[in-house]
Amino acid sequence: MTHPTDCLPGKKASNIEIAAIGIESDVQTSLFMWSPSISEKPSLKIISMNLVTEMAIHQLLHCKLGECNLQGSIPYLPQVRELYVSDNHDLHTDLTKMFEHRWPKLQILDISATEMTGPIPSSISNAPQLVSLSASWCSIQGSLPSSIYYLSRLQHVDLYDNKITSYIHSSISNLKELNYLDLSFNNFQAPIPDSICELSPLQHLYLGSNNVTGTIPSCITKLQHLSSFDVSENSITGTVSLISLINELSLTTLDLSSNNLTVVTDQHLYPSKFKLRSLRLESLNMQGFIPTSICNLTRLKYLGLSSNNLTGAIPSCISKLKNLNILDLSKNRLSGHLPPVPPSVNNLYLSNNKLSGSLPSSICSQKPRNTKWDLIIPILIFQDDLIINLSHNKLSGIIPYSIGYCTNLIILDISNNNVTGNVPNELQHTNLVYLALSDNNLSGPSPVLIQSLLSLRVLNLRNNKFEGNIPVGLGSLERLAILSLRSNRFNGSIPKDIIHLQELRILDLSLNNFSGPIPLKLGNLTTLTSKLFTSTDGITVPLSLDLYQSYTMQYQVSIKGSMAQFEVSDIYSLGIDLSCNFLTGNIPEEIGLLQGLAMLNVSYNLFPGSIPASVGNMSSLESLDLSSNRLSGHIPRSLTAIDTLGYISFSRNNLSGRIPRGNHFDTLSVNGSAFSGNDLLCGFPLEKVCDVDSDVDTGDTCPSSKVEEDDQDDGKEKLLLYAIVAMGFAVGFWGLLLVLLLKKQKWWFPYWRYTDSLAVEIVEAFIGKY
Repeated sequence: MTHPTDCLPGKKASNIEIAAIGIESDVQTSLFMWSPSISEKPSLKIISMNLVTEMAIHQLLHCKLGECNLQGSIPYLPQVRELYVSDNHDLHTDLTKMFEHRWPKLQILDISATEMTGPIPSSISNAPQLVSLSASWCSIQGSLPSSIYYLSRLQHVDLYDNKITSYIHSSISNLKELNYLDLSFNNFQAPIPDSICELSPLQHLYLGSNNVTGTIPSCITKLQHLSSFDVSENSITGTVSLISLINELSLTTLDLSSNNLTVVTDQHLYPSKFKLRSLRLESLNMQGFIPTSICNLTRLKYLGLSSNNLTGAIPSCISKLKNLNILDLSKNRLSGHLPPVPPSVNNLYLSNNKLSGSLPSSICSQKPRNTKWDLIIPILIFQDDLIINLSHNKLSGIIPYSIGYCTNLIILDISNNNVTGNVPNELQHTNLVYLALSDNNLSGPSPVLIQSLLSLRVLNLRNNKFEGNIPVGLGSLERLAILSLRSNRFNGSIPKDIIHLQELRILDLSLNNFSGPIPLKLGNLTTLTSKLFTSTDGITVPLSLDLYQSYTMQYQVSIKGSMAQFEVSDIYSLGIDLSCNFLTGNIPEEIGLLQGLAMLNVSYNLFPGSIPASVGNMSSLESLDLSSNRLSGHIPRSLTAIDTLGYISFSRNNLSGRIPRGNHFDTLSVNGSAFSGNDLLCGFPLEKVCDVDSDVDTGDTCPSSKVEEDDQDDGKEKLLLYAIVAMGFAVGFWGLLLVLLLKKQKWWFPYWRYTDSLAVEIVEAFIGKY
């Protein structure tokens, strides 16, 4: 917060220090007073307007009140020269109303991150002395008024991250004193006008993340004072000579990323002029080798060449860049061995290449500790944190124990390589948030060190050869959100303390040798019991993992019958996969508490018993796979109420009864494959027609009355059968005995004919009944 004494009338008051002036209504004006004696943090008190004369208000010259939780709107201050009210999110800024009056002395206006709607009005010309206009993060709409190009004293314009739909007018050449222009993250269109080259004082030009078209003006090299040039994420075409830009300008930051440019790099660099700190040429379809001349840019702190088609080896001279903090060569076709990396690098991205050889044993062996980097580049950097991403290469060897020296290591990703051996215990000395060792040939028992990584959010050991039990203590990782041990050789039971992972979102223990029951008290998995947050406009918002915005992490999970890949930073689905193990015991009734769960896969286990009716409470389910178990009983009718379901499988069990029906449920397996291998199931979509007594209400919460009625009918039928059998026995036995006693042989033939007809009638009656 700015010190309130920065906001004073022309003459400092003797008994109070004036902090700010605001308007509560059209009639009443209030004055805020700062009292430093109350606490260390300034507190604001409201003083009635009758304590201050209008003369004091009109004499106000400087007002600096950023981050003061101001409300209301900005009053008319005709004498003010500097007005700073940024980061007051409840302060309503209406520039149209504000500039109804003339502000003859206003030179600096900073309204960034305030509540503002509508465009910048043409009446902004009522501030003819304006030197600096800062209005970033204000949701400004519309186009820029032509009058803004005639504020001839403007030196600083910051309109970063608004909703302006406009173009840069050729009249921008009228702003002869302009040295800072930031229009990035808007919707500016059309080409950059050549007239911008007439702004000789221009030092910083940021046009990134717009829809600028055309080519970069060839005259741009006339801007001899240009230090920062960013046109990334536009639709700019043409050919650019990288060497010319660097040699002829005094650039410290250059970002041409994500355009349709052709960048030429086949010339020499002249070291005497190098001031470049940040060079970003990502997603430009660059081809060929990395030019060794880049190694002459000895002041570089950021080198980004990712998402191109670069081939060949990484130049060994890269080690000469002693100031390099961030090296991003990922998503290319680079090959060869990994050269020594400067110890100053704390963000290393080499993933998705064809690099081979062993992991360098020098990783972190010379890493300076507790070093803070002063990065003058317009991106979010966490100064003390170390990130290493070598994934999707052909690297081999073991994980060097020296990696334990990286005490500030937060992200380690060496997945999809050929790394062997054990996980070094030295990793427990790091501050890992994300650990991905998946798709390698790592072996040995489950790494006990994991329980020491208390900051861990993502643990991915998928597709290795780890074995043994999961160590007790996993539940102490209270922040763990994604746990994948898929396709290893783990055995034993699932630890009971796993229910303490209240932030767990993805649990994948599939393709192992786990046995025993699913732990109870699943309601303790708090995140899985809650539905995903949905905004007021109906858009589902991903659950943030509070990971770093500059790094994209991925994970895979089996969902809807096939493997799917997700971004860790954008989790829209929560899931549990326990398939392909030897788990036993009933599926717990508590499973229904996981109402946020989108995917549940427990197929290919040994689960007996019935499907709990509580699964119908899992209202976010998109995929449910219970196939290849020993489940019996009916399929709960409550499942038909889950409209989010897109995949189901109950195949290869011992389920019975009529398959429940519903408008959406009927569409999930029209060919009946989801129910195959259950000989006692009947009804749509199977060809087997249900008998009358199979028409049981499957899954109702209160089916007892119908069951009792059916039991009564069954009892009556059994009594009738027993009576018929008894009567047949009596007639046959006693009739035969009577005939033999009387020795009337002429009666024998009529007797047997009568007995046969009676037997036929009994059998036909029985068949007709059933």
